[in-house]
Amino acid sequence: MHKLGWWSVALLVCSTTSFAHENWVLARLPKSATNALSKAQICCGHDFPKSDILVAERLLAEMEVVGPGGATIPYKPTAEDKTWTTDIAFDKAGVWMVSFALKKPQESEPICRGRSLMVVGGQDDPLRYARKKGLEIVPGAVLSTLKPGDTLPVSILQNGTPIEGKIAVTPEKGSASFLSTGKDRPAQLKIPSAGAYLLTVSSKGKTFALTFTVAESTQGGTR
Repeated sequence: MHKLGWWSVALLVCSTTSFAHENWVLARLPKSATNALSKAQICCGHDFPKSDILVAERLLAEMEVVGPGGATIPYKPTAEDKTWTTDIAFDKAGVWMVSFALKKPQESEPICRGRSLMVVGGQDDPLRYARKKGLEIVPGAVLSTLKPGDTLPVSILQNGTPIEGKIAVTPEKGSASFLSTGKDRPAQLKIPSAGAYLLTVSSKGKTFALTFTVAESTQGGTR
């Protein structure tokens, strides 16, 4: 494929303004949580959380895990069917981030970034949900006690500063929708059911995707 073709692929798989193809990383904690391996999967498709397309390996970048202590650990996933998959040991209580980016090899900045948030052992801290770098979607309340029927405030940040924008919400169970945010007004995401949630935003040619999971039961305080 010519270089123009690769760029076209990148634009296609990063599209979030329609619900055609989106990119995300999703990690789910095992029920035993601490000291157990979990699979994290980089996915692309139009039927979240199912992946329909294997992202081109040459586009993958910034694949890393950030643990409760703030240490950054790179990971190298392997192709499994239509996903890029890695095993991660969530071996400490606290907030964990699994992230990736999509970047054209000759470009310095990614066009897409994705993050999955997990809370292990009930030791939650919303201040650790953001990196304050680039475009982000950041929950404004604890995830570890989130349950169906709750409302979660979410903001769009650009280098740590809230901005206006529109968030596309795709739940594992239910219909996709849009939410609007203001500089001083977070969006209010109603949680209709348990399961995984995908939130995406696009701004100035960049895209960010956030995933998290609402458990069937909040006993144990894990995601």
